[in-house]
Amino acid sequence: MIVIDSSYALALVMPDERRPASMAATVKGRLVAPSVWPLEVANALRNGVRRGRLRDNQVPALCADLGEFAIEIVAPTHVLALRHFEAAAAHDLTPYDASYLELALLRRCALATLDQDLARAAERAGLAVHL
Repeated sequence: MIVIDSSYALALVMPDERRPASMAATVKGRLVAPSVWPLEVANALRNGVRRGRLRDNQVPALCADLGEFAIEIVAPTHVLALRHFEAAAAHDLTPYDASYLELALLRRCALATLDQDLARAAERAGLAVHL
């Protein structure tokens, strides 16, 4: 099992992105993501359209491509804002990024990310990181 964040997932499908070096090994595993993942993906796609990186008509195909990876979305490990704040503070991350790290810690699995801050935090926590 591998927790996959939005930066890594989008690099798998975006036409102008270089594919992650660990892609072959990562996509063979069971992929999971926290409940914030679809929102982060949608936000990145929306920003891509706003900035002219993508056209609106490309988004459905990119989402379909992401769907091919069968990423399991996992409910939050806790629902209290304070717990999300504490996790973010403990790892010096945003609450969004901390949710990926917390899920990987809970499931005792690797984390696939292209976010350098998140990768460093995962390594400090003793997790394997797919870059």
